[in-house]
Amino acid sequence: MTRAPGPSRILATYRLQLQADFPLAAATALVDYLDRLGVTHIHASPILHARAGSAHGYDVVDPGALDPELGAEADLESLVAALHDRAMGLVLDIVPNHMAASSENWRWEHVLAHGPASPYARWFDIEWRVGERALHSRVLLPVLGDLRARVIERGELRVALRGGELRLTYFEHSFPLDPSTFPLVLEPALEACEAELGPANRGTIELAAIIALLRRLPRRTARGSRARARRRRQSGEGLRRLRKLCALVPEVRRRIERAAARMGLGDEGGARMVRLLEAQGYRLVYWRRAAREINYRRFFDVNDLVALHMEDPQVFTQTHALVLDWRRSGYVDGFRIDHPDGLLDPLGYLERLAAHAFPDYGPGHPPIFVEKILSPGERLRDNWPVAGTTGYRNLNELEALFLDADGAAQIERDYRRVVRRHASFTAVAHEAKRHVLESGLSAGVRRLAQRLHRLAAIARPLGRVPVHELTRAVVDTIVYLPVYRTYIDERHPVPAGEDLALLEQALAAARARGRASAAAFAVLAGALLATEPAMRTPEHEGLRRRFVQRFQQVSGPAAAKGVEDTAFYEYVPLLSRNEVGGDPDSPVAGAAAALHAANLHHAHCWPGTMNVATTHDTKRSADVRARLDVLTEIAEEWEECVYRWRRWNRPLRAMGAGQLLPDANTEWLLYQTLVGAWPLELLPPVPHGFDAVATPDPRALAEFRGRIADYARKAAREAKTHTSWVEPDPEYEAALDRYIEGMLSPSRSDQGPGTFLPDLVHFVRRVARPAMWIGLARTLIQLTAPGNPDLYQGDELWNFLLVDPDNRRPVDFALRRGLLDGLAARFEQHDERDGLLREMMAGPEDGRIKLHVTWRALEARRWAPALFADAGYEPLTAAGPRAGHVFAFLRRTAGDVDGAAGAGAAAITLVPRLITGAVQSPAYAPPPADWWAGTRLILPPDLPDGPWLSALTGERIALGPRSLDVASALGSLPVALLLGGASV
Repeated sequence: MTRAPGPSRILATYRLQLQADFPLAAATALVDYLDRLGVTHIHASPILHARAGSAHGYDVVDPGALDPELGAEADLESLVAALHDRAMGLVLDIVPNHMAASSENWRWEHVLAHGPASPYARWFDIEWRVGERALHSRVLLPVLGDLRARVIERGELRVALRGGELRLTYFEHSFPLDPSTFPLVLEPALEACEAELGPANRGTIELAAIIALLRRLPRRTARGSRARARRRRQSGEGLRRLRKLCALVPEVRRRIERAAARMGLGDEGGARMVRLLEAQGYRLVYWRRAAREINYRRFFDVNDLVALHMEDPQVFTQTHALVLDWRRSGYVDGFRIDHPDGLLDPLGYLERLAAHAFPDYGPGHPPIFVEKILSPGERLRDNWPVAGTTGYRNLNELEALFLDADGAAQIERDYRRVVRRHASFTAVAHEAKRHVLESGLSAGVRRLAQRLHRLAAIARPLGRVPVHELTRAVVDTIVYLPVYRTYIDERHPVPAGEDLALLEQALAAARARGRASAAAFAVLAGALLATEPAMRTPEHEGLRRRFVQRFQQVSGPAAAKGVEDTAFYEYVPLLSRNEVGGDPDSPVAGAAAALHAANLHHAHCWPGTMNVATTHDTKRSADVRARLDVLTEIAEEWEECVYRWRRWNRPLRAMGAGQLLPDANTEWLLYQTLVGAWPLELLPPVPHGFDAVATPDPRALAEFRGRIADYARKAAREAKTHTSWVEPDPEYEAALDRYIEGMLSPSRSDQGPGTFLPDLVHFVRRVARPAMWIGLARTLIQLTAPGNPDLYQGDELWNFLLVDPDNRRPVDFALRRGLLDGLAARFEQHDERDGLLREMMAGPEDGRIKLHVTWRALEARRWAPALFADAGYEPLTAAGPRAGHVFAFLRRTAGDVDGAAGAGAAAITLVPRLITGAVQSPAYAPPPADWWAGTRLILPPDLPDGPWLSALTGERIALGPRSLDVASALGSLPVALLLGGASV
């Protein structure tokens, strides 16, 4: 086969997590390897200037600059040049929803110093006139560890002179001061200068002039552009003169430093500190007030990530100037949009981005990928100008393919019996959403209820309804909303179609719950559904629409925090189902048909969507999930293991709060986590035999034990049952640490059979290879189904990672490069192929077999881009005794696709499923050929004639009359990709 010219479109992306330890230069050094692998585009994590030491880049402090920790503009140019030399490109992750609320963010600092008078006040989503009157036109900052009076009394709040500027400090926090309040600190310094240096001293005179200038500043709340411009001009002059004075006149600087140091000390200093704090454009308060009173919208409930008014055209223009310039310069070929559901108007944002970044794309699907979490049954809105989503729905549909329905049901029954839990996942998720709405997100709910209360007063004859009743109605309706959010906006102010059905369903379920009055639901329904005439009048429609838009901005975080970050850690029968966008209550039976239907939809509507297996946000990597999928095929063995392990490890549990700690639910989660994430290097080498008992390397075991302890602590805090991020329980967390330390202690493994650690290793051996066959099948489907595959860094080898930050561990790219070079050299020698394939099958633990499948499938995409980018999708069925163990599909193009490579081409993807029972010993390869005897794939009659080429083995495969013998296709490898027609 001859490779087509360089890609004119995105065909396969590779996600790189850039950070200080892996900057742009490191990415550039990988370009030749990724090109050899078959990737067409690097998919980079955010590269705009983020907080110092950021490990992910989502805490941007300056959208107008490249992150200096990642390199300089020249480094970006070098990366792009290296990509373009190989006809490759760059897809960039951008964050339109929020920025870091940090002292490193100078625009945020300007808002804190000048309040509504700052030109950047329009950037940030701040409610300037909510809550108590003392908070009006101020930002509430919940950072204090105690009540403010006690903090002042202990002298923890201080004023410091830094670089000629006065700042308020609180431990590691630092805040700007309103320049008009500088005189509160400078006046005592002036008195000292006059007394000690003399009133005629030039430094004394200049300090007095600076104080006079700053006293004349217009107020932060002054209206009118002239007053605000004068404030900015005069404050800028005053601060410039103060910096110069401090730099040139040390004796004045020392007296200012002395006056600043006395602020907050003693009765007089404490009183001055109170006056200073009361005069600022922000209000420092006890952190526990955040959930209920915070008056700026956050990313979920993270106080130091402040949301943006991205619906404002000026804010869009200013925040996107640099990335759009990169796009115009040809540096960037596509964008991944983080958390679009957080935006007030997602469609408006995407239309604006598409118009500016891809003006020539017309009505098509520009290469914009949205991190839209689609709930079961939900479809991406067809009017969004995007290529598709980031693939979580498809990930879950693919996962279900490898679950045995009966085994999954048995595991769930065992789980409920062991942990004494009888509620469904849906019920747990509902309560989790309610909890986060009434705790971490309660400030947003409170503001919603207040807006609704104003609408209630308008909606005669409904009359007034108490705010607390409206609050309950809002909470329960969001709880029962089965999706993250609806999409009602200024263009579509009245819900219709899908949005109308979703809201009516949620309102009906909330009413049935009965926690709020009928009158409260009548008001809420009138607002959401636009059925109350009084709310639709010209003078009130804006208030109603704004309420609905804010309602949508609260429902998304409620789903994310309640389901992904709470229920998924609280309800854990089978962790491979607890993935972003997943629903552990959805049926497993019929998974093959459901996956075919999803693929057909993608081929017809979203051919460029992302297909993922692992991402930076998945709770577990695909290879961890594959091991857990195997449990459904050996459910009885798993049940016996859990009972045995719980009995052996019971002495490690401690009494606390009237129960054994950790609890049974945490134990169940931990045992799955250990089986799923157990590193291959901690398994006995194959030559020792699969039943060998070997003591794991102590250092490697200690590293893994630390990873598990960190993960378990995070999982327990996310579950919020015994401990949480807000209120950690030291007793529970200490018990959890001791339990993990004890059960993974090397000394236990020395005791031989009948103890936990050897038994765990033996069981991991039992599931490890069957999971590898699942991994290969999943990989091949991901790489050949409709859509563009996105590989997570390092995932081309076996990759046993847990939720972040575990999944940001360094990747050994030198190992991967060396393995790929060796594979390519031997595979390209025809007389080496058979031996290479036998080696990989005999020892799949080294990962070469996964790398090989990945490489060959990606190469096939580049050989025939039209085949995989534009071709249709046809489900294939099997006949024979093993028909239920086969999943296959056909991709093919017509013969006249503008002469493009791949025109008139066809490809068959064939993978096995649910074959663990056929592998009597994990030492064996996948089912032998005779196991497949009599099983044939049914093919359309009009497929291309002639032998087909196996892209994975290089063999020529002959098709029978309208069928394919499964045994012949799976003779050398457990998965097959066959190419026919113009692709051969």
